[in-house]
Amino acid sequence: MWGGGDWEFVYNVVACVFCQALVDAPDMVRGQMNFKSLSLTDIKIDIPRVPKKKTLIDAMEKADVKNKWESSSWGRKLIVQKKRASLNDFDRFKLMLAKIKKGGLVRQELAKLKKENAA
Repeated sequence: MWGGGDWEFVYNVVACVFCQALVDAPDMVRGQMNFKSLSLTDIKIDIPRVPKKKTLIDAMEKADVKNKWESSSWGRKLIVQKKRASLNDFDRFKLMLAKIKKGGLVRQELAKLKKENAA
């Protein structure tokens, strides 16, 4: 689930009101969030209704939620976005050069394959 200004993983503890849920995560204070601000994932942990923070953290570690999230396509995409946002100007320049070099190699290999198929 998504919560806060940045993409982060929060857990729906209980549905509170008509359009809000009580959410909690190890690094945040438990609070209410609108359902419109939340996105559900397939990752599920079995916890009692309105658990204590320690119970929630233990259940997360037992279910290996962090590794499941990081191995999901959504989690990997967010990790890449954070890495790209942290690049400085020189790192972006090196990345651009690497992409140009890779594109040149791909074009060369494609030209070889076309030449072999034409012959």
